[in-house]
Amino acid sequence: MPIEGDKIMDHGKIEWKNDLDTGIEIIDRQHQEFIGLVNKLLDNSIKSEEITDTFFFLKDYINAHFSIEETAMMAYGYPNYATHKGVHDSFREEFNGMELSIRAKSPTREIAIKLNYLVVNWFMSHIKAEDDNLYRFLEARASDKNEVLSDNLNIIERNFFKEGAWRYKVHQD
Repeated sequence: MPIEGDKIMDHGKIEWKNDLDTGIEIIDRQHQEFIGLVNKLLDNSIKSEEITDTFFFLKDYINAHFSIEETAMMAYGYPNYATHKGVHDSFREEFNGMELSIRAKSPTREIAIKLNYLVVNWFMSHIKAEDDNLYRFLEARASDKNEVLSDNLNIIERNFFKEGAWRYKVHQD
């Protein structure tokens, strides 16, 4: 995190770049929505209650996205499932640690920036490394089975939301 003395320096919003594309529409859409949520935390006009609301929405969103990925990994027999899920679980724990700060005191702009830094650095590197390998595997496995991966991921997503496993559904702009 950029720090100058004891002060956290503000930084610009995150932009979607082509090197983040997985080539799988549903996943790229989820990643883009995620970046939009994170960027909301950087808005200078965000109020304390909005930081809290955005945090909990982001928490649900992360859990939903990870659960959909993990279901796809199991459905296609991803050989690195345990490792990838372990990475997700570690991030969930780290993210949940931020929840303690949010609940312990009124969220400040500083907490929003720290949260943004944690999430963006982790998520961006995760997309470029772990997810890239995962989606190449899933595409190849789906192709071997003469299936369309995006169709199957859409089914997984619909079933996930139908089962009520996630409180919110991100609305497309």
